[in-house]
Amino acid sequence: MGNMDVKQKIKKLKSESLLSGISVILSAAAGMLLLGFLVFLCVSVNLEVKQNRTDDGFTVVRDSVCREVENADAPIGVIREYTFTINEGLEKDTYLAFYTVHQYAEIYIDGQLVYSMRPSGKLRIRTVGSNWSMLPLYREDAGKEILVNIVPVYENVRNREVEFLTGSRLSICANRLHQDWPQLFLSVMAVLVGFAFVCIAVYKLLNRRSDEGLAALGLFSVMMGLWRLTDTRFTPFLVPEKPVLMFYLSVAMLMLGMVPLMKSMKARLHKVSRCIMDGYCIATASVCIVQTLLQVFGEMDLRESLSVTHLMIAAGSVILVGNVVYDRIKYPQNQQGAVSPKAALILIAGVLADIIAFYVRGTSSGLLFSLLAMLIYILLTGVNMMFRYIEQEKQLAEKERMLAEDEKKLAEKERQLTESRISTMISQIHPHFIYNTLGSIEQLCELQPEKAAELVHNFSRYLRGNFSELDNPAPICLSQEMEHTRYYVSIEQVRFPDIEVRFDMQSVDFLLPALSVQPLVENSIKHGLMKLSRGGVVTVTSYETDTQYYVSVEDNGAGFDTSILLDERKHIGLRNIRERLEMMCSGTMTVESTPGVGTKVLLSIPKGVRE
Repeated sequence: MGNMDVKQKIKKLKSESLLSGISVILSAAAGMLLLGFLVFLCVSVNLEVKQNRTDDGFTVVRDSVCREVENADAPIGVIREYTFTINEGLEKDTYLAFYTVHQYAEIYIDGQLVYSMRPSGKLRIRTVGSNWSMLPLYREDAGKEILVNIVPVYENVRNREVEFLTGSRLSICANRLHQDWPQLFLSVMAVLVGFAFVCIAVYKLLNRRSDEGLAALGLFSVMMGLWRLTDTRFTPFLVPEKPVLMFYLSVAMLMLGMVPLMKSMKARLHKVSRCIMDGYCIATASVCIVQTLLQVFGEMDLRESLSVTHLMIAAGSVILVGNVVYDRIKYPQNQQGAVSPKAALILIAGVLADIIAFYVRGTSSGLLFSLLAMLIYILLTGVNMMFRYIEQEKQLAEKERMLAEDEKKLAEKERQLTESRISTMISQIHPHFIYNTLGSIEQLCELQPEKAAELVHNFSRYLRGNFSELDNPAPICLSQEMEHTRYYVSIEQVRFPDIEVRFDMQSVDFLLPALSVQPLVENSIKHGLMKLSRGGVVTVTSYETDTQYYVSVEDNGAGFDTSILLDERKHIGLRNIRERLEMMCSGTMTVESTPGVGTKVLLSIPKGVRE
């Protein structure tokens, strides 16, 4: 059952990861397709403007007459004709100016065509976007009849009224800047703040730290800022030759704007909500791709499918609000300090207000609902993210400090362990033992050459076992340690044939530090049996329980008062064994001794430690 649950969890994680990956890939594809289309508009000629006049406060033309004329060649079959005359104010640098939204324009003075604005025939685009038509007027135009043909491209702009202004270009531009500066200022601020967030996110990613949606939030801020920046009447003054590009840039930001918003929210919501959001991003990207392809092939303008974009935004708003509410109800313990989900509701309200105003007023230009809501959202979320980032940096610094301390402690332990190993190795090779062994070899060479050769072999293997401890810091198997111990015992038994060493090895397949058992046997012989008048027995036993391995070294020698072990400065060998056993195997060593009876040393090693 446990394995099945793990497999199901892994399968769900893979599915969620796959869904998230598809949403990212599709969104990127849609973005690249839109970007390519916008670049094409940027490098192409959007308009054909004909003007046969040169440039030689402002007022509003009040007495124009408007009538609608049917024309089969017009996009929707009608043309709106405006006629008026201008008798006064035709000073130097005077222009006739009017603003059109998805409307072609033609200007006639006394029946002569002096200005026209239509889309370039090179593009499969019907609209000319939103733009200012500006025609210089001369003194001799006073009293002449001016006819302006306004050709609506789409049915929903058929009855859109056009206001005619006369005055200097500078005064008209200044007037629009005065009216639109709040929207321009907030839009530019949104773009700059978003760009700053993206830079911070890139910096965090380069340092291999999670940005927790900061990059997506920054991208969303940039996109929303561009949407509102390109939706003002002042913007066409900045790029008078690219009104189509400005319009499609504005629409493109709307088409994909909800995707980075969803991505920025994912880190703060749970799995079900994340899957739903990924599904929405996939659907939005797919719709965007279809809309763009229809535009590229001239089947349907993006302006005509704008209602689909608005429906997707509305659906995304419902999904976002629903997921926020769901998470708030389902996981109330995670809502403390959750600024982003709450602030997102304000943002959604602002965006929807602008879209509703678009259908009610015919335009959302000049409205600040979405911009103000977006800036509130970005500031609240951004500040919250920054505080969290600072807190994470503090936690990371603390973890690095603790890691450095742990590494320092580990290095100190390794140093102590190395010193202990070296000390143990040196303590086991006493000069007297070497001299005595060599003396025994010398005597046997004359009396028992074969016995001498065997003793030389055992002595060399004993020395090799001690020296190899310097090159092998890892624990060794008990069977290997016992081989080394037997070499030592065989050497001692040549010198003291009346001592007996018994081995009862019930379990040998576990690890312990090298030179752990042999020094204990050596202590039993030197400090236990050698103090007896004759003979003595050392018993080495190994066994195991369900949780521990044990090695016992017991003798029936002289014994001693164990209180002297408190001063470990005088018992370096035992201290080294205890420390290495603890550091390398988490084991323990206990010593029991009774004067006149004997001594027992027990090594205990937990199972599962470096097996």
